[in-house]
Amino acid sequence: MVFVSPELARIRTRFEHILNDQEDFILSLPYVCKKQDDKSVFLRITQRERLCEIAFVILFTAWEQFLESAFEISVVDARLSSIKSRHNVLVVDLGTAHDLIRGGQRYVDWADPNTVRTRAKVFFKNGEPFESALSAVSGDVTKMRIIRNRCVHFSQHADEQYQKIIREIVGSGRRISPGKLLFNSPPDGLSSASNTETYETVFQFYAAVLATASAQIVPEKRK
Repeated sequence: MVFVSPELARIRTRFEHILNDQEDFILSLPYVCKKQDDKSVFLRITQRERLCEIAFVILFTAWEQFLESAFEISVVDARLSSIKSRHNVLVVDLGTAHDLIRGGQRYVDWADPNTVRTRAKVFFKNGEPFESALSAVSGDVTKMRIIRNRCVHFSQHADEQYQKIIREIVGSGRRISPGKLLFNSPPDGLSSASNTETYETVFQFYAAVLATASAQIVPEKRK
């Protein structure tokens, strides 16, 4: 058995709880009612779709936090585990790891999987355990980042990037809101080599992508 610190196990468990909570929330939306004129009425589809966008932002933010925490803890744990450090500095606490990774930058990007892969290759031998996990889901996570950006930004750039992936996934130029995309069944254009299961919604498809990647980064047992 290979050492996995309690801290790493804890952040994976926390991420899984958030992921499962958001998935359960999405599945419950068709049955959620609100009070209107002393009657209980189901939410309008546009309301469900907007709530789906909010849940997706929460999920992707949790993913970014998971990556940041896993990276920092792995820098510290490299002296104890099978993770092979590429730097000669002895990092003994998370504060030092955070400053070392930040490298004087005000902001460190954890949303772009390729940026994280590049960073991992600086800190760890062959970039592992991040390289294998993120290379397998790079395309999916990149799409997720663009969808997230469109959920929270209304800029022309965010919309143009989003429309590009809509054409790729749906295969048409028609305008579809992020919530409508996420709440609908996965179209034929959405597939992943690492994820061949069948899902009710695009949201669930992407949640499964992140669940798989997080389990590779912090497995229950590393062999």
